[in-house]
Amino acid sequence: MTPAESIYFSVIALALLIIILLIAFIFRKRKKCVLAIIIVLIISYISYIAYYPTLKIKTHAERYIQLEAYLNQTYPNQQFSVTPEHFEPGYTVGQFSVHAMETPQIGVDLRVDKHGKVTQVSTWTKEEYPTQENLWKVIEFHLFEEYTLDKKIPLITKKDFWFNGDGLTVFALEVHDSPTIAVFTYSTAGYSLQHFVEGKAGEMISIETENFIFAYMDEKYTGEAATITTKSGEQYELNPDNQKMKLTVIPIAK
Repeated sequence: MTPAESIYFSVIALALLIIILLIAFIFRKRKKCVLAIIIVLIISYISYIAYYPTLKIKTHAERYIQLEAYLNQTYPNQQFSVTPEHFEPGYTVGQFSVHAMETPQIGVDLRVDKHGKVTQVSTWTKEEYPTQENLWKVIEFHLFEEYTLDKKIPLITKKDFWFNGDGLTVFALEVHDSPTIAVFTYSTAGYSLQHFVEGKAGEMISIETENFIFAYMDEKYTGEAATITTKSGEQYELNPDNQKMKLTVIPIAK
């Protein structure tokens, strides 16, 4: 029994006690009647406690059916994994973990109330702590303020990456075919997305940070040359023949 359920049954017991005291006072001259009523109330209370686990199982099963009907109606062209189908200790009755079959690494917790209304209560991911080389994969979670089943996870492809001993980690990516640069800090204690620069297909994008310039031009880039101007006014020219589809890293003198 959970703490919340203990409080729930304690409140019921307190209410029964008050009722019994009132009945004893009102019918104080009819002791047999009072005793019979008290016995019925106590037996009913004990029976309810005994039946409660079964009630949770039945209620959860009914709400599972309601949730499946909701998902089938709301997302007719998608398939979902919904757990737990049967009530298990440690879970909340009517609350389910749901993810689309094609994205098992991210999902939501949905709650079905007694009226059959479905509400999202939280978002979850199954991603383990990423290696530095695979840090780019967390981008898909940063692109959402809050993930819902209505949102599509973007198609992200890693094209190149660079990192140094200080934990600065930079990726050249394509997000929905758009050239993108993502700059992280990384260590075994934690990581953080510092910059996220997204351009349009065929563009060259760049960012100046941490005494470096990072630039990337995708395969659709058609320019003959590209020039980058630093904040201090220095200019660097990039040759698409050599640097297209590569993350270009240019150290800047301090």
